[in-house]
Amino acid sequence: MQTLQRPPEPGLEPWVHSYRRYRFEAGDPGILTLLPGTGAELWLGADGGPGLLCPRRRILRVARPAGSVFVVRFHAGALPQLCRLPLAEMVDQVTPPERAWPEAGDGWARMGTADFDAQCEVAGRFLRARLRPEPELERMRLLARKMFADSAGFALGEHAAGTGEGRFGLSRRFHASQGVTAKLFHRLCRFERFLRDAAFQPRPSLAGLAWEHGYCDQSHLHRDALAFGGQPPARLLRDPALPLFYSPLSGAQASSSPERWPSKG
Repeated sequence: MQTLQRPPEPGLEPWVHSYRRYRFEAGDPGILTLLPGTGAELWLGADGGPGLLCPRRRILRVARPAGSVFVVRFHAGALPQLCRLPLAEMVDQVTPPERAWPEAGDGWARMGTADFDAQCEVAGRFLRARLRPEPELERMRLLARKMFADSAGFALGEHAAGTGEGRFGLSRRFHASQGVTAKLFHRLCRFERFLRDAAFQPRPSLAGLAWEHGYCDQSHLHRDALAFGGQPPARLLRDPALPLFYSPLSGAQASSSPERWPSKG
């Protein structure tokens, strides 16, 4: 798999992680496995594309595109400020871009066939025009980012108490904005960060990593691995497709493979 990558233009960094172009090769898996996570990706292919991918509760499996794919990768919590379609209607499915942004018309089809620089420019201009600065959406985005950054130690009750809000009211507002409960989202943050750390260590200690990432014990980690990855953690880490969507956490040992993809966070 070959990848081009470019950061978003100034002003979009809190919402857009990066623009990419993926070009798959014969040796890549024929069916791509996307584990539940915290972010989202918009895929636009020259021959039509899968669309907006936002797995939260279940694994998404997508046929490997035949040609190149232009991708917009969104940060955790960012999508509600860029799209008026409720996130609850996009979770755990492939949403056609024309449903998420009907005002684009046939612009998605044209973007899928443009050169990479033009794709980045058009996508940035389009998304900037749709950015919604509503205070409530921004508060929920920042809460999602806090959960991701402090996934091992975050506690919603403590956060609510520190801001003077009720825990249950805050949980309802988060669910309304992000399409899943705060409890599930926090579990996804913790699991995703565990994978990013463990996948790039030559002999990961599951017990040590489970503790470092906020799990009570290995059985706690085992339950999340089965729930989100469909396999026990040791077997999941041996899956050759896993590195396609993850990169090391800051400070973790870098991979020797040049084809590891950056994270969804």
